[in-house]
Order: sequence, then C-alpha cells, then structure tokens
Amino acid sequence: MSHETVGTLLAVIANSLNDALRAMMLADKRAWARDEFEQLRQLEETLDLAKKDFQELPALVNGQLYYENDRTGESLEDLRVLCTRFELHARTFKDWLRMGGPVDPTWAIETKKLRRELHRAQCRAVKRIHATQQQTRGRCLGAQHVYKIQQQQKRQPLDAVDQQQREQQRLEETAACNQTGAFERFGDTDVAFVCDFCDGYIVWEDLREMPATRTYLDDASAYQGPGGGDELEPMSATAIGHLAPASTWPSQTMPFGAGMGLDSLANGTPSRKSTGTATITDVSPRDSTDDSYAAAQRQWQALGYSKITGAEKPIVFAPLAIANHIPPDSRDWQAGLLCPFCDDYYYVEQGDPDADQIKYVQNENGFEDLGALKEHLEWYHAPMVSTGSSSCSVM
Repeated sequence: MSHETVGTLLAVIANSLNDALRAMMLADKRAWARDEFEQLRQLEETLDLAKKDFQELPALVNGQLYYENDRTGESLEDLRVLCTRFELHARTFKDWLRMGGPVDPTWAIETKKLRRELHRAQCRAVKRIHATQQQTRGRCLGAQHVYKIQQQQKRQPLDAVDQQQREQQRLEETAACNQTGAFERFGDTDVAFVCDFCDGYIVWEDLREMPATRTYLDDASAYQGPGGGDELEPMSATAIGHLAPASTWPSQTMPFGAGMGLDSLANGTPSRKSTGTATITDVSPRDSTDDSYAAAQRQWQALGYSKITGAEKPIVFAPLAIANHIPPDSRDWQAGLLCPFCDDYYYVEQGDPDADQIKYVQNENGFEDLGALKEHLEWYHAPMVSTGSSSCSVM
C-alpha cells in the first residue's frame, strides 16, 4: 500500500513480537520447563536485536528519519513477507496460551530463523539507501563499518597502545565483523563469510577453522596477545565443522572469534582483477622507522590449518578481507576485494621526477577472489623480515 514505509512495517513486526511475548508472560509458569524458558529468551533477544538494528543501522545512512521513511520497493517487499511470517508466529503462541500444554521446541528454532532474516532485511534496506547515495562503486556498507574501526586503530602509534587497549581493539574489530555477517562451512573443505548487507561471499579454500588473530613477525614491536609470545589457539575445529547455511544464524553458524573468549562482544550483534600495481612506487613521506606503518604491512596474514592435510598455511586475516570487500555484481555471488594498503600509495609519472605525486586509484572491480588478493599481498606487501637475527632469511 502507498502509505507503507520501512518504519511502519517494522512497527507491525514489533507488535507481533510483543503479542508473542505477552502470551508467554500470561501463561502459568509453574509447569514451565527448559523449553518454555528458552522460547521466552529467544523472543526477547529477537525483539532486542530488532530494536538495536533500528536504532544503530540508520546512522550509516544519514539518520533514522531517512531510514524510517524509506519506500524502496525491494525493502518493502522483504518486510511485507516478514510481517506475515511474524504474525503467524505470534498466533502460534496465542493458540498455545488458549490450548495449554508444553511448548514445541521447534518454535524456538523458528524464532531464531526469523531473527536472522529480520536482521538481514534491515541490513539490506540500509544498503539500498546507501547505494542510491553512491556515485561510484566502492566498499560494501558493512565493509565500511569494519574499515573505519581498523583505520581508527591504525592512527594510534604502537608505543602509545598498551596490551589491554590492543586487546580491546581486537574485540571491537571482532564485534564489527559479526555485526556485518556470519561464517559458514562452504562445501566439505572451505569456509565462507556471508555479508548481511550485500549477500556477497568471501571464500577461504581448504581451511579447517578460522583463525581469530593475526600472525605477527616482529617480536620487538608486535602485540602477541594475552599469552605473550605463545601461539594463540585458533577457533575450535570441532565447532566450525558443524556449520550450516547462514540462513540459520546465529544458532548454527560460527561468529568470528568464537572459542577465543569473544562471544560476549560477538553477539552484540567470476572475473574481477585489479591491474597496474606493478608500476606503483611508494613515495609517501614515511620514515623507515615508522612502526605503525610497518606493523600494518605485516598484519594481513593469519595462520590457518588445511582441512585436508592439517598442515599450517598462511591466509588473509578475516577482518582485513571483510573490511575491504565490494558488493558482487547483480549476476554474481562472490564479493570483490580491494587492497587496503594500496590506498596509501602515491606515484609519479615515469620519466618526470619533478611531477606531482598522484594518488593510486585501484580498479573499482577489485580482485576476483581471496586467492588473487593473497597473491597481490605476497608480491607487493610481503611481511618484512625481522632484523633481530643475523641468519639468512632464506636459509
């Protein structure tokens, strides 16, 4: 109908959730068992997340009023379908209150599924508003959220951040990733991140589990986590081995950092290649002792383990890939990827050393997949060998 907006449809969904909660609260709780309390908790969490998204997501697109009055056709259609499903779900609890008896455990599963789909619908609605405001193709809206957090952390010199602050930064980065999308097992051996905003996939091939920390090579300046120089345990291989499609989040998909003590923050909610990088020269006015920049160059790697052989393998650190992905084309499913370090490069025209510096502009389509980005990073942003040892770095 012509008067429908994103805000009015979300209000209908909120009313359905309140009706379901009211039915649960009016029931006789003396005979309640685990299933009843779990169902009540799932309904409360669904309503809380819906409110949280409604309050926080509009900040990404110039305010809540603009988002609340949005009438984009695709967004309204998604929410209309959810309005019907939430209304039917609420009617289930009204009938249960009238008929009595125990709660069906499958209702809680349906509640979690609806919560996931409502979250994704709100993310996509915000993404469509953002797309109308963009003149050129760039990072996904969800990627921008993670990217901004990383840039804020990058501005702080390493010697000005203590271990506790760096751990807090890692938690914030982890939470931002989990608010952007979810991980799932992709086939038998791969792991994929599915973005809630653009529905793009980022695929890590042959990976047993997703590492939750970077690989630091310079012991003198790099942060090693709470365990000092000890290797940090990656996410549980057993847990991620049971991942299901992202449509069942959050009950069966793995939030980034799970198993690493990050769950409290984590629950807070085809062919495209970059070209021309071979001719780039970094002429930015950086001193060779710039620890923050050197550390940034080293922090794109994480240590993973092969699903097939169990051998160690370097991979692109998940938050770095998430923060730099591009929405896929309309007929594609895999997100393109930008290089975060090439944004800092300037170059001069060959043969004219007196010419002004020109900021390098990446191919707007980015790299076609994670393998292409990793190859670029290995060639142009390889980790620097520590100078603390006199041994040959090759031998």
